[in-house]
Amino acid sequence: MTSTDFQIEDRAECLVFRITRPARLNAITGSVLNGLEQCIDSLEQDTGNRGLIIIGDGEKAFCAGTDLFERNSMSEDDRAKKSDRARDLIVRLHRASFISIAALNGLAYGGGLELAMACTFRIALPQVNCSLPEVKIGLIPAYAGTQLLPAIVGPSRALDMMITGRPIDSEEALQFGLINRITIPEIPLLDQARHYLSSITKHSKVALNAIRACAEVATPQLGEAGLQIEKDYVVAVGKSEDAKEGVAAFREKRAAIFKHR
Repeated sequence: MTSTDFQIEDRAECLVFRITRPARLNAITGSVLNGLEQCIDSLEQDTGNRGLIIIGDGEKAFCAGTDLFERNSMSEDDRAKKSDRARDLIVRLHRASFISIAALNGLAYGGGLELAMACTFRIALPQVNCSLPEVKIGLIPAYAGTQLLPAIVGPSRALDMMITGRPIDSEEALQFGLINRITIPEIPLLDQARHYLSSITKHSKVALNAIRACAEVATPQLGEAGLQIEKDYVVAVGKSEDAKEGVAAFREKRAAIFKHR
């Protein structure tokens, strides 16, 4: 699949999905959703390629949200279908077993922030702003944002951002936990994203998936259900071939070669 709206680059260790609509601040069209779906399909079918990096073209925007020009040309029924499709893809990305990183090269507003929040991690240049501003035009976040933002930053901070529609800068986003790292401007953002991804995917996929599953059920107060899930995974992961290889490599003072990559 080819499009002027996006590019997909296979870097062997990961796919890079680049939205290529800088003149429209990389706003989301149906074509962009096609590209995102292609990436998710490919990664779910290819066990050798374990990661996805999403980035926007240009210097102004990662993604400014849904394309309002396209929206205005659509019927109410088609608008609803696009929202449903985008929400389904974003939830699918959020729940995927592969690691995904949103590399925020510019503002992430509306659906763009929702796309970023669906990723496992988010890194951002210092000048980046983030916002769910839909309330300012009489709308609400449509792509799972009302659920993702509270889960990441907490209900009080999320409600403040969504009710006011205000943007937050990279420092506040880092403080909130909305982004994981502020990047170094002197090093290309994509290079930093690839380094971050490889620092994760070099580890055992069995262990990574178990950690993510345990973290998913964690609550602010230590709960018995979460502790039991951790206990079950400790036993299961400990019996895996990756665990045996990891312990052997540690004893032999060599790099581990995991089978589940």
